[in-house]
Amino acid sequence: MEQVECFPWEYSLGKPSNTLKGWVCSYSGYREEVGQPVCRLEIPKERVILILGFSGRLHISSVGSRLVPSRYKAFIVGLGENPLLAEHNGAQHGIEIELLPWVIDRLFGRAATELTQEVVHLDDLWGNYAHLLVEQLSEMSSWEERFSLVDRVLLEKFALSNRIIRPEIQWAWNQLEHHKGCIPIRQLAERVGWSDRHFAKCFREQIGITPKAAARLIRFNHAHRVLKSSGHYPLSEIAAICGYSDQSHFTREFHSFSQCSPAVYQNAQFVDLLGTPGDIIKPEARSILFKT
Repeated sequence: MEQVECFPWEYSLGKPSNTLKGWVCSYSGYREEVGQPVCRLEIPKERVILILGFSGRLHISSVGSRLVPSRYKAFIVGLGENPLLAEHNGAQHGIEIELLPWVIDRLFGRAATELTQEVVHLDDLWGNYAHLLVEQLSEMSSWEERFSLVDRVLLEKFALSNRIIRPEIQWAWNQLEHHKGCIPIRQLAERVGWSDRHFAKCFREQIGITPKAAARLIRFNHAHRVLKSSGHYPLSEIAAICGYSDQSHFTREFHSFSQCSPAVYQNAQFVDLLGTPGDIIKPEARSILFKT
């Protein structure tokens, strides 16, 4: 378990048990106390995100969608293409869990399409159990204890579910990730022996989005990682590395998923906090944010 402490924040990275391999990607524990409101831009990810917040609530609004701004404590973020603005009043404490997209049906008993472009309160899915889980986690004294409890809860939830995940769809998603979104969709359909239409239908049912949308999302996330880790590579080089036809194509796609240009995003940073400041989004694109 990796842990970093640097006032005013604490961050701990945990590894799910091997039994959860193929379902759960990572656990991240966080604590932040800054004494003033913080607004972050959260880009769409190629993972379903489960947040278990222990204190306070996040005010979340979506840029470019009809999602109604609301306050959340424990919640799920489905796959989508719209960035979120997440704001708190100066303090937050909880766990972020990254899940592979096909777990939605088995873990939450919902069709993946129901959570696409959505942020959903966990108690809408797990009832009072969600509240009891968060309460128990908040009372524990170490991240190791908390990650161990999350392991047990997820294992129990998976064991109780009889939902079936098609191996062809898992294989196709893994291929998209292996090729960083740069593989013809028709080639995937041919490899599993399905027609293009049947493949797209089954993929959307279990992932929540079409194969083409998944390829765009995965490619964007690869480009985002390159952008953040490359210092100041020319955008034309990043575009070429990530499989975009040219810099203009890369810029259009990046703006579609983040509502800002890659150049603006590359230079945006907090002085002493993690994440990307929400104020890089143009004011007219922002929703009414958290008010104390």
